[in-house]
Amino acid sequence: MAGDRAGLLAGLVCSRLCHDLVGPAGAVANGLELCSDLAMVESALEVIETTTDQLNRRLSFYRRAYGTGTGLTWDDAHNLIQRYVEGSRHVVTWVQGADAEDGRDDLRAKLVMNLVLCALAVLPSGGEVTVMAGREPSLSLKGKLGDIEPMPTAFRSADATLDDLSPREVQPYLTAILARDLGGNLTVDVTDVDSLVIAFLR
Repeated sequence: MAGDRAGLLAGLVCSRLCHDLVGPAGAVANGLELCSDLAMVESALEVIETTTDQLNRRLSFYRRAYGTGTGLTWDDAHNLIQRYVEGSRHVVTWVQGADAEDGRDDLRAKLVMNLVLCALAVLPSGGEVTVMAGREPSLSLKGKLGDIEPMPTAFRSADATLDDLSPREVQPYLTAILARDLGGNLTVDVTDVDSLVIAFLR
């Protein structure tokens, strides 16, 4: 039963990653095709350079957000997040609390990285995300909100069955598991028509 659960979760994560990576990967392929036209080589190389950089930034982010490695510091998380949103319509402001100044905090830094992915998903048209890094991190979002329901639903179901979990809910579901492992839970507070706060509480 545990194996079935792990397999289903792995499949959902793969679907989510493929969705995020297929765009830039396809752009690289298109750029390579354009190279066959000598008149388009310069433009094609620009496309390839831009999209391979985007792929590299995303893969670097996912490796630390989802990986099992240790040694993740708050500065690492900050830099990876800023590189992840580079060139997008999202602006991330990082506020590091006094209780985050000791540098390394693997699980909390990883939690914040995953919370950022949750935040970006509910700001599909872009927006502002303010990260409060610390022992009880929180994110304040401002912008045109998309459908937020999959996020609190998945936050609440971290201990529930995966049977009804969709690829859209897998990111908040994983994030809720991280929060639970830290001895807390996640809350979502819609403060206005175009703003909300996601907080980790113990």
